[in-house]
Amino acid sequence: MGKKKRLPKTMPMRALEEKGVAYEVHQHQHKQYTAEGVAEDLGVSIAQVLKAMIIQRSDRQFALVVVPGDRRLSLKKVGTTLDDKNLKLATERDVQRVTGFQVGAVSVLGFRRADVPAYVDQHVLELEQVIISAGRPDAGLALPPNALIQALDNAELGDFCEDI
Repeated sequence: MGKKKRLPKTMPMRALEEKGVAYEVHQHQHKQYTAEGVAEDLGVSIAQVLKAMIIQRSDRQFALVVVPGDRRLSLKKVGTTLDDKNLKLATERDVQRVTGFQVGAVSVLGFRRADVPAYVDQHVLELEQVIISAGRPDAGLALPPNALIQALDNAELGDFCEDI
């Protein structure tokens, strides 16, 4: 098998480096657009592959919610935290406009817009290592969850997943 060529720096990589957060690049064998695909490709638990979900508030503002790959986002729980009962997932067009990433390769940081607050499900902290999107469908970035929280300025921890 040929040697993989080095991945050019992406916005999430730059954002982590600016914060002094160490990470490892994990290139996928094939482009992956789901947590399941990334986990299978890299041979890791699906829980470790974080999903970056962009939601839209009723005031048309956007927020990021980060959940483990084996869990489902609860808009109701997020709505309770944000005191907004009319949250919805952002449209594909809005996700690309706000983050600069295509749906399926949205990272948790390195967004085009800096005014998007982050909410991280508390179950993320139970993991030894997490994988976030590198901002492209052919690579992920591995780092400890505490380092991820450090890199996300003012991220709010809470219970944002449906009960299993």
